[in-house]
Amino acid sequence: MNSGVDLRQLRYFVCLAEELHFGRAAERLGMAQAPLSQQIRLMEERLGVALFHRTTRRTRLTSAGHTLLRHARELLDAADRAVAHTRAMAGEATGRITVAGVNVAMTHVIPPVLAAFRKLWPAVIVDVVPLGTAEQLRTLETGEINIAFIRPTERAAHMQVETILSEGFVAALPRGHRLAEKSEIALHDFLDEPLIGYAPILGAKYATIMMAALRKAGLQARVVQECTHTTAVAAQVASGLGVAIMPSWIVNIRSPYLEFRPIPELPRSIDLVVAWPTGETSPIVRDFIATTRHVAGELAQRYGQEPVS
Repeated sequence: MNSGVDLRQLRYFVCLAEELHFGRAAERLGMAQAPLSQQIRLMEERLGVALFHRTTRRTRLTSAGHTLLRHARELLDAADRAVAHTRAMAGEATGRITVAGVNVAMTHVIPPVLAAFRKLWPAVIVDVVPLGTAEQLRTLETGEINIAFIRPTERAAHMQVETILSEGFVAALPRGHRLAEKSEIALHDFLDEPLIGYAPILGAKYATIMMAALRKAGLQARVVQECTHTTAVAAQVASGLGVAIMPSWIVNIRSPYLEFRPIPELPRSIDLVVAWPTGETSPIVRDFIATTRHVAGELAQRYGQEPVS
């Protein structure tokens, strides 16, 4: 039995694994649904395993499919990088891209990705701009930026999205606060404490998670002020106005007025995703995404976050 699977079939498989819908995957690939289904069946026959569970209502990956997806992405990334680097050696390595990011991406994610990417594409100019999630979604659609580092939101048809990190929460306390004597904070410790909260922000579910957790613990939150930006929340806490529940990346800032303690009861449920235009063919952009994926595991370990496989 011929067990060989070519790169074209792997691309078909990865696209279907991401969409989990034959019609959408075929549209994204620019082909009819019937030949896509035929290629997937051929892959399964060659490999001798079922890659998808199919019903009339749903398509989902089997355990074998999940395994292949991880390896397929690595193989396709390697192939794309090989082509990109070959072109670079032929003098085609010039270009310019624009990358945007929310605050945590600007300070903790984009710098090491840029450093690694620059070794591969030293002649490419990368412009970096700080933008909120809503503005990044707009400018990604209009083509003003090429790559966006955002908080998760409803996926738009014009973009592909991949989660790269997932983090939890910490308590932010004014320096010398009574709770700073504890090594970790329980939700009941917030009873009667004035809280600096988050106003609703597109893609950021901090307020929803915080309020739901406090309600579940039987606590009534006493929110004395709401802010739309994490650094604004930190500033209010540092001033002594109250305490806050914040995403854990904030512990990496240095302030003489703040202390941080973990909150084990809260889940690691704050994601950071990288987004790029659907159907992107630029080897520079694709290599930047591949570099981001490669660096994400190192970032997760460095900042105590969860890597995403």
